[in-house]
Amino acid sequence: MEAQIKMTAIDLAKFTFTAEQIRDINELAFDDILKAPDLNLITTLYPGIVYDKEIGFIGEGGLVGVARQGCKPTPQDWNIATRKVVWEPKAWEVLLDECWTTLESTCVIYAMKTGVDVADLSTTDYYAIVSQVLKDAIKKFIIRMFWFGDLDASHVSDGGIITDSFNTSYFTILNGFWKQLMEQSTANPSQKVVITENAASTYAAQELSPESAKKYLQQLKYKAPILLRSKTEGFIACTQTVYDAWEQWNQGKELESLYTNLLDGTKVIKAFGIPLIPMPVWDEMIAQFENTGTKLNNPHRALYVTKDILAVGVDGTNSFENMNVWYEKKDRMVYTELMGRADAKLLNPAMFQLAV
Repeated sequence: MEAQIKMTAIDLAKFTFTAEQIRDINELAFDDILKAPDLNLITTLYPGIVYDKEIGFIGEGGLVGVARQGCKPTPQDWNIATRKVVWEPKAWEVLLDECWTTLESTCVIYAMKTGVDVADLSTTDYYAIVSQVLKDAIKKFIIRMFWFGDLDASHVSDGGIITDSFNTSYFTILNGFWKQLMEQSTANPSQKVVITENAASTYAAQELSPESAKKYLQQLKYKAPILLRSKTEGFIACTQTVYDAWEQWNQGKELESLYTNLLDGTKVIKAFGIPLIPMPVWDEMIAQFENTGTKLNNPHRALYVTKDILAVGVDGTNSFENMNVWYEKKDRMVYTELMGRADAKLLNPAMFQLAV
């Protein structure tokens, strides 16, 4: 049987390999890519989540106070509401391998070691580039897992929402926030503002007008739970489509008065007094991973919430950074590995308002 040729980490087949052209791996320039935001921009991190763990919450007490009774009065029934959230961390991994023989006919040969160490790419300029790009890929993996994860993910052709060209195993680690938000708002429709453009059957028909953005953001605030509206730390995280349409609605007005700075210095616009935080990485992932070929799955999304409600549990704060790279002499291969456990939880499912 003819052996399969494994692809290299960097697709070097795109470049003509001659001494006069690309000779040094360090001559390769990096394309601009959309960087994933820090995990703690809109979520709260909980480290040390390694196994199923309960979080208990004490709520409001029941009603008290009745008309005064005479002799032998009957005590009032009274109790304090409680609820719990259970962490159920799921194990994840990243495992890559690289063989030196697939790189011998490329410019990487100039970055290789010589003699018996030729197969050890782990400390070469080539693998430094691989590791650098992998770190950006890990950041996007974090967003994809915690937001777009779905244990029941299936392809468009099978009745699901995942673009057919992507392996569903990239989405089935855990149930992310979108899955949980949709299930909760379906069970409690008062928590959902329906964006009718999302249901259109073509890309063009799904476009969001400034007038529509204004209407939906207004509903998002004024239909939200009163307790959420009382929180000064509340914000609206949204797709870039919603942010852009709202910004267009305000063109010609005193825009500067609508801008505010987040704690990290990011400048964002306000919508009805609430900071509107654009998440263009959501737009990118929706276009890539939830695309039927004629329309997108809910391309316009906005979430009114506070950071403490969007909880991310991890086994360790460095799980997504602790990258093991080693050369295995027996295999003559270089391996890269990351592993961890994680979960995403709405700590109070009643404390958000969704527009989708």
